Amino acid sequence: MSMKSQQGHSVDPEELLLRTDWNSVEHCCPNVAPATPVILRQLLDNHAGKQGAALCDLQQAVTHSSTFYSATAPAASFVAAILGDPRTLAEVTDQRPWETADLGEEPRFLLRVGLLNWLGRTAWDANEESPDGYDADIEAFRALRPTLYDAIQPFLTEEDQTVRDAALAAVLPLLVSPELAHHAECLRDDVWALAANSAPYRQRAIDTLASWGADITPFQRYRHTPADVRAHEEGCAGDPPF
Repeated sequence: MSMKSQQGHSVDPEELLLRTDWNSVEHCCPNVAPATPVILRQLLDNHAGKQGAALCDLQQAVTHSSTFYSATAPAASFVAAILGDPRTLAEVTDQRPWETADLGEEPRFLLRVGLLNWLGRTAWDANEESPDGYDADIEAFRALRPTLYDAIQPFLTEEDQTVRDAALAAVLPLLVSPELAHHAECLRDDVWALAANSAPYRQRAIDTLASWGADITPFQRYRHTPADVRAHEEGCAGDPPF
């Protein structure tokens, strides 16, 4: 099924999947978790429950424990390409049923926000000095930075603030790329606002401002306290049960 992306180009999810030889790449648990293309297809399922489960599988298998696998970069390419699909506006939860039973149901969120959070979190992990994973898999993701920026950038002006904030938090780690660094200045005011008003992304916004040499004294009270990050921003809790 074709769709229009946010940039107006026709995107065919099946065609995107065919660009990768999925038999030659793997995630953390190839014999336990669903195969990566199965997870990616289910992100666009017409049932919000399956979409939320696929988001959880994406977080737990494709980037388990902030590790890069050979499936990570092609999965990120797919996720970036589908951000404009109307099906990503489904309200989902990435809680497993037993987590909901034990802990109670958390507020649902737009799948688009969850996907932006996954891309942003993975991009932050790629900026670590020594990320977990093979160098080739880490570099494959880093090479996607300009592509990811182009996919996420249209959502910086999204009417829905949760999408807008998630998009901004997701593009910030991409700006370490020399090709993208020039975008920082035009985002400065938005990053200040994110640091001031958005608890889920505050710490990342403050860290970004500090890396830009900004005076972060107004945010000093937040510097050494745990970030108030929602569960869906951090991903599913615990080991992958699949």
